[in-house]
Amino acid sequence: TKAYTFKGSKHKPFLAPRGVFVANNMLFVSDTGQNRVFIWNTIPTTEFAEPDVILGQELIKDSGRNSNASVSSKTLHYPSGLWSNGEKLIVADAWNHRALIWHTLPTKNAQPADVVLGQPNFETNQPNVEGQAANPKANTLNWPYGVFSDGKSLWIADTGNRRVLFFNDIPTVNFAAANKVIGKPNFNTRDYENNDPIWPYS
Repeated sequence: TKAYTFKGSKHKPFLAPRGVFVANNMLFVSDTGQNRVFIWNTIPTTEFAEPDVILGQELIKDSGRNSNASVSSKTLHYPSGLWSNGEKLIVADAWNHRALIWHTLPTKNAQPADVVLGQPNFETNQPNVEGQAANPKANTLNWPYGVFSDGKSLWIADTGNRRVLFFNDIPTVNFAAANKVIGKPNFNTRDYENNDPIWPYS
């Protein structure tokens, strides 16, 4: 097999992509520096290939933070880790301090997410909801950079809160609380000791 460097769209190549996932021969990439997620229905085999779906932006030429507008169910700001099984998609929307879930795989550009975690609604995006000085809770996030699922449960690397959150089931409602926390003695602790996780990414 011939090796090649894949650069994304010829019209506007990747800028600091931080998330890549393959499921059912589909390719998912967080084009982090341009505040968007690309979906290819088949894995590209050339240096450039136009995506089948763009999330976070309406057009391939667009790259603004939250689409140069207010945060919403359609926008992204520094998306990082992502996961899919070819039917669902979960994205760590890091600088909006939230994770977005599409329970049906998106098929059109800027398709709104179905569920938001870490925020009470799609129109808020402060760390731990109340700002950087606020203590974390079981349903808040602060710079989440990584997500993973086995198709049933969900793990989120809540990087800024120095912990990993575990959900028994992939949530179907906004602002769902995690069932367990890894790396902290409880959901309200952010300070760390020398043997604690400091900056979990994925």
